[in-house]
Amino acid sequence: MPTKDFVTIISRTQGPVDLYRFDRFASVKQRTMLAAEHPTCAWPGCNTPAERGQFHHLTPWKHGGETNVVNLVTLCSYHNGVNEDDPNAPPRRGRLARKGGKIVWQPPHSSR
Repeated sequence: MPTKDFVTIISRTQGPVDLYRFDRFASVKQRTMLAAEHPTCAWPGCNTPAERGQFHHLTPWKHGGETNVVNLVTLCSYHNGVNEDDPNAPPRRGRLARKGGKIVWQPPHSSR
């Protein structure tokens, strides 16, 4: 039986490599690359599989964030809803960001 293999490039400093910009929604290729980086929701302690997740813009689309893999992260629907998109809003739950090529959680009262 033939098998399918997937290959993605993940930079140590940038995270997953993607060389183009699409519309607001992640493509199948981008979703595959994101699932390779985070097989489960990237929120600390969450184990929801990427296949059941959503693809969240780290810099929000409405604030000019691009739909490139480096600006996307896999989150479950709950954590996608509670992640704080607006860095100027009062802190409530914290947010995810990409630092040094890795996804990190920033607590509500940390410097952004």
